[in-house]
Amino acid sequence: MTNTTVTVSHSNRILKMNAAEKFKKGLLIWSSVALFYFFQFILRVSPNAVTDSLMSAYNFDAATLGGIMSFYYIGYVIMQIPAGIILDRIGVRAPVVASILMCSVGVLLFAMASNATVLSLARLLMGVGSAFAFLSNVKVASLWFDPKKMPLFIGLTLAAGTLGAKVAGSPLVYLLEALGWQSGLEILAASGALLALTSWLVVKDVTVSALQKRKESLKEELHHILHSFKAIVKEPMSWVVGIYGLSMYLPLSGFCDLWGAAYIEDTYNVSRALATDMSWLIYFGIGVSAPLWSFVQSYFNNYRTSLSLACFIAALTFAIVLYIPMPNLWIVGVLLFICGLGLGGQFLAFSAVSALNCNSRTAMSSGVHNMMCMLSGVISQPLIGYFMDKGARATMDEDIIYSPQSYTYGLSVIVVGLLIGLGACYLMKPLKAKLQS
Repeated sequence: MTNTTVTVSHSNRILKMNAAEKFKKGLLIWSSVALFYFFQFILRVSPNAVTDSLMSAYNFDAATLGGIMSFYYIGYVIMQIPAGIILDRIGVRAPVVASILMCSVGVLLFAMASNATVLSLARLLMGVGSAFAFLSNVKVASLWFDPKKMPLFIGLTLAAGTLGAKVAGSPLVYLLEALGWQSGLEILAASGALLALTSWLVVKDVTVSALQKRKESLKEELHHILHSFKAIVKEPMSWVVGIYGLSMYLPLSGFCDLWGAAYIEDTYNVSRALATDMSWLIYFGIGVSAPLWSFVQSYFNNYRTSLSLACFIAALTFAIVLYIPMPNLWIVGVLLFICGLGLGGQFLAFSAVSALNCNSRTAMSSGVHNMMCMLSGVISQPLIGYFMDKGARATMDEDIIYSPQSYTYGLSVIVVGLLIGLGACYLMKPLKAKLQS
């Protein structure tokens, strides 16, 4: 590394450090913020471990529980663009600490809640706080590391999220079974508070004078944001690619994050811990394949073909799992992993959206596309629950029994969504030239 000197401003102190020192400092800061992304992934996927406990404790039906859990995604969606503006204007440290604390308060409120309204508010707080996690990782990587290392650190951030989804599987199930779901969530909230304290001590805001941008007034910046947003939403293909992204996210929000473990547990008569690990295999497949889809895109040199292939793999394997009884649970696991391999191609859609927009709107277009993706949770979780209720039956004591068939009926929403994603790929054909890399 060179001995280039940069100026880092923090708490009115000016520190001089060479490039090697800056990298080490940045690595420590990035590690702390990556732990936030790991933590928020546990919160996002945690309902998969407690669906039965919640429905029993509060006497909820599936539609009600799905509606409550979807508030996480509502909070996440509404904060995507504001989070980016906040991180750009005031730095990373304060927003990260505040958002981690918001997530922790949300978890604690969820554990103490007595009704659906408080549970919904708690999930909303978790979603608002979680909206900062990935964006703060991108911001830290852009400030502290060489631009050539950005893909590496974004990939490592996604790996941290995949690991968080794993921890939200059997490890969380064992914790909740040992302590009770409320006490287990209180421990999760306490760990978030500890992470917030660590971030306050570790994370530093950096301003590199050579890279300083012109400071715009808030009015000018808001005008620029509004102008960019209008230009993006007026582009028809932004909506087409957005619908594709939403469709490809349905197996995550609808299956992995909420209903998947319950479906596998009831259909194959296994423990909830094993069922959560099986549903996590989709995330594992995504983690393996996401970097590889760039090579597929380079081979075809056509987003429409690459995105269609990814969606076809995901739709076919998920439909097989859902509609064809498997003699062995491990075959189900292999199919879910292959489904994840296909879903890893959804990240090509971010490149496609960027290709549709000029460089000055790349970040905004990615944020809008991410909002579309996360809308999948707002739509799928209550909708799957609604159709599960339609396929369920009530006992003499008015208890609701969800058979494997009722789960299949509800989870068919995901298959229909993936078929819509394939249809969106077909609509990309008229702008094929614009979507080529």
